Amino acid sequence: MLLTTLNRLLTLLLLAGTTLVLLFIVFSGSVSSFPFNQFYWVQAQTSQISNAGDVSRWTFWGICNPSNYDSHSNGKCGALGPDQPLSPYDNFGNSTSLPQDFVSNRDTYYYLSRFSFPLILVALVFAGVSFICLLFQFCWKALKQVVVFFVSLSLITCAAGVACQTAVSVMVRNKFHDAGIRAKVGPSMLGMAWAAFTALLIVFFLTCCSSLHKAYKVHQEHRALVAPQPPATSAPVSQPTDETNQGTLPSNEGGIRFFKIKRTQKATDEESL
Repeated sequence: MLLTTLNRLLTLLLLAGTTLVLLFIVFSGSVSSFPFNQFYWVQAQTSQISNAGDVSRWTFWGICNPSNYDSHSNGKCGALGPDQPLSPYDNFGNSTSLPQDFVSNRDTYYYLSRFSFPLILVALVFAGVSFICLLFQFCWKALKQVVVFFVSLSLITCAAGVACQTAVSVMVRNKFHDAGIRAKVGPSMLGMAWAAFTALLIVFFLTCCSSLHKAYKVHQEHRALVAPQPPATSAPVSQPTDETNQGTLPSNEGGIRFFKIKRTQKATDEESL
């Protein structure tokens, strides 16, 4: 009982934390207030690129321009919109100072970054639904299977989205470095993304183990109820051997045997006379 309570409490805390972290990831860059203005995927010194600010930070909602490279805040952001691509070619246009790989492999950067946002958004929705179902699981036991289902979906979509965004962020940073441009990935954003995935993975194993343990207990109880009972043994019934030595006969044949004996004795008396 204690282990079950600890399992539920740990699962509840991890799901609540995962939902909160995914909220920060999805809405980072869309809100100019703390703490949403602290997170970004990639930062680069883009002063030598036309149509770009001195420093650029990429978020899911567009590009922000902090006051300097070491600033904590994202600063002023341009036209914001959800699911903005992390593709310098699409963000700044075909500039001669832009690293050539952003032009020749534009589709790679574009689609990796465009797919990551909806995947992480779906993971947020499924994590939130799992958290709500877990709260009401104490009232309805059947919600345990629902929690396992939505946690599994959230884990899959979160893993895919985080993997895509991590890949494109590292690729963009490396190409900027190859061109001699100062750049770095957002450590806080990537840390939160992989922390959310790790928490969902732990929740997945906790919920699955709990469901399997409960199913095994139910199976054992059902097996004990339907187990066959040993047959009851009865005393053996003696059978008559032959006509002269009849042995033990049933009580309902006692009268018939009496008349047979009397009739035999009468015939013997008549012969003696």
